[in-house]
Amino acid sequence: MKKFIIIAAALLLGFQAKAQIIADAGFATAFEKTKTVGGNAFASTMFGLYAGANYYYSLDNLVDGLAVLPGANLSALIGRHWDMRSVRVRELALNIPIQASYTYELNEKVKIFGQTGPTLSLALAYKARDPKGTTYPLLKKDNEFWQINVTPEARRPFNISWGITAGAEVSDMLRIHLGVDFGFLNLNRRLEHSVVDKITRTTLHLGVGYLF
Repeated sequence: MKKFIIIAAALLLGFQAKAQIIADAGFATAFEKTKTVGGNAFASTMFGLYAGANYYYSLDNLVDGLAVLPGANLSALIGRHWDMRSVRVRELALNIPIQASYTYELNEKVKIFGQTGPTLSLALAYKARDPKGTTYPLLKKDNEFWQINVTPEARRPFNISWGITAGAEVSDMLRIHLGVDFGFLNLNRRLEHSVVDKITRTTLHLGVGYLF
């Protein structure tokens, strides 16, 4: 045990990390699957934008090309209700990814990289709007959406997903990447007399990052 502590301390004392901030923005598409109590499944899609920043913390002293990227971004998505297509839905969410990254240098100008890790998402707002302009906050259990949908419906604000991203870095400055996040949690808040049983989400994102 003492030897392990001494070795770990030596590694920490000799560790010199390279850290950079990456401003990141792009497009996001959320694919949702809604299952009803009766076993029927419905697909719906939301489109939007995201913007945020990541902290690139290099671990080159351990493994050349290895890094950790904690970050945060805001996403804004719009789409249509899974059942009532005349009803529009919109979401504003805070996303906090923590990913491990590996970068391979192709030449002096171009590098390719892959990233993977979890993301915690918190919906700050999720609202439905009917053709008359009435808005229903679906994050609240006591919303009145049942007045137009017959059955009550509400959503949970939290989701946890696992992401996989691949991209290229140009001139140690510009990063272009494509990724997908697979959501694990049920986004449906079960309400009495509701026909909705489960809502899951997979998100595709295409973005550009700038290293400072």
